[in-house]
Amino acid sequence: MSKFIDGFLKSDHFIYRQWDRSINDILIRQILKNINPDCCNTLYVISRTALKRINNKTNKELFIKIHKTTLITCFYCEFKDYQGFKKEQNYLIINKI
Repeated sequence: MSKFIDGFLKSDHFIYRQWDRSINDILIRQILKNINPDCCNTLYVISRTALKRINNKTNKELFIKIHKTTLITCFYCEFKDYQGFKKEQNYLIINKI
């Protein structure tokens, strides 16, 4: 797996989580088209609807943590379950890819 994708650097943690969750680079590229690289410490939440439009069969949202141009981590989770953590976090929900 490459450490760079469309101008973003993948952290080692991100690469491991991407592999562990079988998230391919094609999906990541489609999502990165909607990302503003100037945002700091932002958690992008890709909706189930958006994922289904690109034939991803999961029944959860995809979360991708990005700081400027570095991909930090990614995971699947239900948004309602994640909200219970009460973290101070910038969120951006993506409904269209």
